[in-house]
Amino acid sequence: MSSTNQIRASKRLPLRLTLAAAVAATALLTVGSPARAMVGEQYEPGTSPVTTTSYSVMSPEALAAAVKADRDYVTGMRAHHAGALSMSEEYLADPNASSPALKELAQAIVHNQRFEIGLLDEVARNLAKPARVVNLGFARLAVQPAATEGLGQRDRFMKYPVPGPLAPVFSEGAPVTERDVQFAKAMTIHHQGALDMARAYQADRNGRNTFLGLLNVDIVTDQTQEIALMRRAIAAYAGNADAVQVPASMVHGMEGMSHAGHGAAASTQVSAADAHAGHGATATAPAARPAASAGHGAAPAPQGQGGHARHGH
Repeated sequence: MSSTNQIRASKRLPLRLTLAAAVAATALLTVGSPARAMVGEQYEPGTSPVTTTSYSVMSPEALAAAVKADRDYVTGMRAHHAGALSMSEEYLADPNASSPALKELAQAIVHNQRFEIGLLDEVARNLAKPARVVNLGFARLAVQPAATEGLGQRDRFMKYPVPGPLAPVFSEGAPVTERDVQFAKAMTIHHQGALDMARAYQADRNGRNTFLGLLNVDIVTDQTQEIALMRRAIAAYAGNADAVQVPASMVHGMEGMSHAGHGAAASTQVSAADAHAGHGATATAPAARPAASAGHGAAPAPQGQGGHARHGH
């Protein structure tokens, strides 16, 4: 081979290596494509269930902080969801609960958030798996299992709709009662805590899990709508809604909310102003309240199997 050809061959070799590395990087980024979370996650009859794993791709140096942010979020939001379940179940079991819209809302919370707890458990299980570090020559990438997609189809999950803005909050023979106002105030405070946590994760530069990001979109959308409904119910109360007190023990699952900055400070009452304005630091229950019937307490998400309930429709 002439010296000229040798020079040309030596120039082509790095180019080929660079192209190969670029193809490998593209494949990795495709594997780690954004997850769909709850967007499009409902059951579609006639479609075979297929579950897949979504991945987060980043530098190895960023991995530890990202996994910690995800785990903190999952631990806090899971306990918070479990609290919403137990609050709703207590309300539905109370003979003084009256508002048809609030009862429908409580049923939707139990059904939908139980499924979301299963999604969070799957995220926790994926985060417990080791990441793969791939050396591309010009860069090193960590590929971390982040979530499981396709669970809505596998579990035959159909999302319960939330009563709309025109849904009647009372009916003849079923007026808004003091117990309804208590539930609406307590759940408004509780929902505001979830909104704070979701927004805090979105603003966290270490919060890179696209599955959790899309799940947060659903949480913010749904719970903002639900807060509006509950405020309408409070406004429809024939008595003095401001005089209806809410014991802090009625607000469950606020203890693990590390992202939103909520502690477990005790409070004996929650005022109407708290329910309308959002919540204050005093709007937390003094002790963890397990959601026994849902099978989920306020403990961190487990790493074992079996986090999903099957839904038959």
